[in-house]
Amino acid sequence: MTISNTTSNSLASLLSSTLSNVNSSSSSSGTSLTGSPISTGPIDVNTLVSELMTVESKPLRQLQSQQSGVQAKLSAYGQVQSALSSLDTALSALKTSSAFQAAQATVTGSGVGATVSGTAAPGSYSVIVSNTAQSQAAASGPLANASTVVGTGTLTIQLGTYKSTGNSFTAQSGSSPVNITIDSSNDTLGGIAAAINSASAGVTASVVTDNAGSRLVVSSSNTGTVNGFKLTVADSDGTSTDMTGLSQIAFDPTAAAGAGKNLTQTQAAADAQYSINGLSLTSSTNSITSAISGLTLNLTQAPPSGSTLQAQVTVTSDTTAVTNSMNTFVQAYNSLVNLESSLTGYNASTNTASTLTGEAPMFALSSQLRSILGSQVSGVSGPSWLADIGINFQRNGTLSLNTTKFASALSANPSGVAQLFSKATGTGQQRGFAVQLASSVESMLAPNGLVGGTQTSLQSTISTMNTQMTRLQAQLNQTQRQLIKQYSKLNADLVMAQQKQVALANALAGLPPP
Repeated sequence: MTISNTTSNSLASLLSSTLSNVNSSSSSSGTSLTGSPISTGPIDVNTLVSELMTVESKPLRQLQSQQSGVQAKLSAYGQVQSALSSLDTALSALKTSSAFQAAQATVTGSGVGATVSGTAAPGSYSVIVSNTAQSQAAASGPLANASTVVGTGTLTIQLGTYKSTGNSFTAQSGSSPVNITIDSSNDTLGGIAAAINSASAGVTASVVTDNAGSRLVVSSSNTGTVNGFKLTVADSDGTSTDMTGLSQIAFDPTAAAGAGKNLTQTQAAADAQYSINGLSLTSSTNSITSAISGLTLNLTQAPPSGSTLQAQVTVTSDTTAVTNSMNTFVQAYNSLVNLESSLTGYNASTNTASTLTGEAPMFALSSQLRSILGSQVSGVSGPSWLADIGINFQRNGTLSLNTTKFASALSANPSGVAQLFSKATGTGQQRGFAVQLASSVESMLAPNGLVGGTQTSLQSTISTMNTQMTRLQAQLNQTQRQLIKQYSKLNADLVMAQQKQVALANALAGLPPP
């Protein structure tokens, strides 16, 4: 075993003190020394080895301290990464021209609701509702209760459109008939309803009960004439259109009542009928998304029979939404600047550096972003500097937004403001601010970027230090075992020498005087 010079010096000092104590103890005891064994020995091995290991472990403590510093830097870069990600999210709302075409819809009148669902052009629309879309429904005659057995056989459900003119039923395009087996396990009124619901055939079924009894009610799952239905039966009793057995719930709208059209229609399938600025239109649903680009109309109320409901829908630019997006961007950038200041600042009065003071990646990050924001976008019509729309640098490096000036610029030239941020053609300063900044931020966050690459490097350093510390700890454990073994033997040797000294003293004391 090799022991360092520092350890040797400490050992010499400790042993000198220990042996002095041993000699002092022997002298003061005189002839009273006995041959009793000393169980512990004159050396405090635990204390001696502990103090020696404190010296030996100094390199490990230094490495641990260094790793704490690296870990602090990694944590700080994690905060920077989070701030950059928030900035990138804010920029994503400004990278497309549609972000500057936000609109809002207001409705006066009744029967109609409206929401902006895309890029809606400003305009005013008169909407008149003549009829709302509805699903088809038909009901059986009353039976005793939901547990009443109806019959067995096969139900076939086909979706489609019934036309009274010509008494025809046309199957829905792309829809196939659905066959449902009815046997002794599901031949009750409730069992048939459950079987229909499990078949996903485009209709739903329920059992409705009143004082007259229980009825099977079948309804289309969707509104519109194309979602009507025909229900035919292959009855186990051999007759598939009469009013007994399973055929009593058959419903063929082209058949005669009681001879295949055995359910009573309670509601006919219908399309919505409405007009926009005098243009008559129809829809199979009451939520209309295709009539006006970027706008969803909701027909919320059916008019009284023979009358109509009217509403005025007005679409205008929503400058509040655009201003909020711009404020979010400014706040995200300012949060990054403030974080950078706190992580890289230096307190001259206390000579105290921050976690990332002097870090080159942080300087490069700040320089890149400020360079973009302080530049002019070329090749645009209208505003080309941030200051043109009310965004300016403050003395501490943050941005401020003059909302009045921004609203004025947006009102005067909405497409120009949009280009200032979202122009994606060209390279460098030919692109809009949001496009340039997002590209720079995403490059920084990449695995080999300013921040992503630095994080990867720091993580690698920490991993290397962990390996080194594991090796040092193993060496220290071995050194400690060797020291304990060595000084325990020395302790035993000292005990033996002390016992011999006592025995010699006793023997000399027993000799006759000269």
